[in-house]
Amino acid sequence: MKYLMQILIALFFMTTTQVSFAYDFYGSARKKQEAKDAKRWSLSQWLVQKKNIKLMDMWLMYNAPDPYEFFMGGDTSSFEQTTLSGATENIQTFRDYRGYFGAFVTIVGLYGEYESSDEELKQWKALFLLRLLGSSDQSTNLTLHYGLMNREFNSDKIQHQVGGAKINLYLIKAFALHGLYEHIFKATSEALFEIEGSRVEGGAHIEYGALRIYGSWFKEDLDFISNLGQESSQERSGVLFGTRIYF
Repeated sequence: MKYLMQILIALFFMTTTQVSFAYDFYGSARKKQEAKDAKRWSLSQWLVQKKNIKLMDMWLMYNAPDPYEFFMGGDTSSFEQTTLSGATENIQTFRDYRGYFGAFVTIVGLYGEYESSDEELKQWKALFLLRLLGSSDQSTNLTLHYGLMNREFNSDKIQHQVGGAKINLYLIKAFALHGLYEHIFKATSEALFEIEGSRVEGGAHIEYGALRIYGSWFKEDLDFISNLGQESSQERSGVLFGTRIYF
C-alpha cells in the first residue's frame, strides 16, 4: 500500500509538471505569435489604413478654419487732452472719429487706419500684423504689430514708427476682454519737435456672429522736445465705442 501511494504521488507531480510546462509553452508561443501578427504587413491592412487616412484628411479639410479673414469697422470717442508746458497746464475735451480695415492670411495680416478729431488732428496708420497665438481674430489670440503712423497736427507733420501687441481673451463664446500696448518711436516733425510716446487700451467686446460691438478705455502719452530744448507733454485719455464686421 505504501508503494502504491508513492507511485500515485509521483504520477501526480509528473502530470502537474507536464501540464504546467505545456501551459507555459503555449503561452509563450501565443505571445510570440501575437507580436508577429502585430508587425505583419498585408495589402488589405494597407488599403484599410489608406482609407482611414483619407477620411481623416477630408475631415480636417472640412473643419479647418478659412485661412483668409477680413474685417472693417469704426469707432468714436470723447477724450480729455491735458497739455503740460513748464508750469502751465491746459485741459480740453475733444471728439475723435476713426475708421479701419484689416486682412489676415493664416497668421500674417495688414491693417490700415484713418483718424480725425476736432482738435485739428489727422492721422493714419499702416501696420504689419503677426498673430503668435490663436486661430483667428475672433478667438483668444496674441497679435504683434509694427508699421508707420503719419500725424498732422496744427499744420505740423510727422511720421513715426510704431510697434506693439494686442491680446484678446474670450471668457465665454461671445464675450471677451482685450488689451493693447503700442510704443510710438521717437521722430522729428517738420517744425523740429522731437516726439515720442505710447498708447494703452483696455476694454471688452460682445459678438453676434460676424458683428462685434466693443468699448475701450485708452490713454496716449506724448513727450515733446523743441529745437531749443524746451520740454512739454500731452496726455489724451477717454473712452471709445465702436463696431467691427468680419467677412
